Amino acid sequence: MIEFRNVSKTYKNGTHALENINLKVEDGEFVYIMGPTGSGKSTLIKLLDGEEVPSGGSVIVNNVNVGRLRKSKVYLYRRKIGVVFQDYRLLPEKTVFENVAYALEVLDMPNDKIRKRTREVLKLVDLADKSNVKPRELSGGQQQRVAIARAIAKRPAILIADEPTGNLDPSMTDEMITLLEKINREEKTTLLVVTHNDVMVEYHPKRTIRIASGHIVNDGTHGDLFYKQGLGTIKRPAAQEKEKDKEVEQTLEVKEEPREKDKMTESEAQDQVISEITMQLDAIKELSEGDRHE
Repeated sequence: MIEFRNVSKTYKNGTHALENINLKVEDGEFVYIMGPTGSGKSTLIKLLDGEEVPSGGSVIVNNVNVGRLRKSKVYLYRRKIGVVFQDYRLLPEKTVFENVAYALEVLDMPNDKIRKRTREVLKLVDLADKSNVKPRELSGGQQQRVAIARAIAKRPAILIADEPTGNLDPSMTDEMITLLEKINREEKTTLLVVTHNDVMVEYHPKRTIRIASGHIVNDGTHGDLFYKQGLGTIKRPAAQEKEKDKEVEQTLEVKEEPREKDKMTESEAQDQVISEITMQLDAIKELSEGDRHE
């Protein structure tokens, strides 16, 4: 289970990224995290994966206080977390099979188990027939599937997908979320999907946590009924239109005008996104160094 208890985060420059966050995510849940640019979404994820520590409160994951982990032990904790970035970060000269297998090789898993698990996850993401293909020969949607396969190969308890559909068209977006639902269901993986895609969230309704200016402003499952009128087109029953308009107005009232400190938060967040993209490679280095010291 994931639990944030009165969590706040203030950076060294005085920027308040999160303020008094309280939330729980049960094992096996599928949760969307949404919010405007600079709202604190990236900081929340960084606290969860151990890249940052809270200024106040506690982040508890499966009875582990993440903020109190020694730096030398963070790599062990990250073995239980998979991360998929908008930038697929695939190794261009390795085949699809090799890209996925590499995530297991750094764990010193026996070769026969590596091959078995790699075939298993490639089948799960419908890329079994692309094992010997290089990433440049794949479409954007297929490359994202490889990235997902690599992230779940080690059977993480938690999978974080950061804007996984940001580079995809509507049809690929629908397929990608359907795939994540499949992984959530079949692998029993807790899923946190960070997204700006309101249509996707309405089309595949799940619990949605909305963040604005460092605060949780909404936490729940979208209650409207939606009807598919062709891919990417969603219509809402007229009787519910008025209620939806009220929700939008309330959200706008909470957001208000961006404060100067929110702009600073986003500026810093941009720098942190770069470190997010390279986190998996850093974790691989930490794995190698940590195993030598154990």
